[in-house]
Amino acid sequence: MLSLTLVACSSTPSSSPRSSVAADGNTLIVDGFISQNTISQIKQFTAQQRFTTLRVNSEDGEPLAALQLGNWIHRNDLDVTVDGVCLRACANYIFTAGNDKHLRPGSIVAWSGGALEDSWTQQYQNYLMPGVRYILENYLDRLYRREARFFERTGVDQRITIYGHHPGSGCSEQQAKNGFYYSVPHLLRMGVTKIYTDAHWSDAFAHYPEQYCKVELSSELEVFTI
Repeated sequence: MLSLTLVACSSTPSSSPRSSVAADGNTLIVDGFISQNTISQIKQFTAQQRFTTLRVNSEDGEPLAALQLGNWIHRNDLDVTVDGVCLRACANYIFTAGNDKHLRPGSIVAWSGGALEDSWTQQYQNYLMPGVRYILENYLDRLYRREARFFERTGVDQRITIYGHHPGSGCSEQQAKNGFYYSVPHLLRMGVTKIYTDAHWSDAFAHYPEQYCKVELSSELEVFTI
């Protein structure tokens, strides 16, 4: 059984999250923040062999890098197994891209925004100086277009990333920032299919901490646009 690991270390370790990519048989394992370094490591592994499953534990990622990984997962029909957490960019683009989607016991999948939600994209302005505002605007334009194409390809409702921010969702502003989630039937309604968990579907997310908000889809929400 092949077992290899590459660890991504930024030149500014105090500010950049760590991540690792490993291979175990036909399973590719991504742990930590998803970045272009993650993509580079994955390419090293995929140059040597073909994988059928991606196992992930990630609290977030750089959106365009996560989109690139999600498109690769979808294009190659990989299954996705969540082993821990899959939040924010991971939920947006990795979980939704999987062929079969497996949730290991105690795992958490939660969304908190996407390219359609202004406050989510505006957070990146905090990392850029005024002199590079054009770069930010160009980045966000690419993100908006690529996210739309991604959800068109996968057949998933793009608004899955933002429903929790709607006043009718029942989620407070802080809860929406922490993360929101959906019942299995509502995920199916939005095109997120083939979800497998050890628990009955009605109890699949019963273990989620109170900091996460469960969104109940309604006719009001389903006509929600930004």
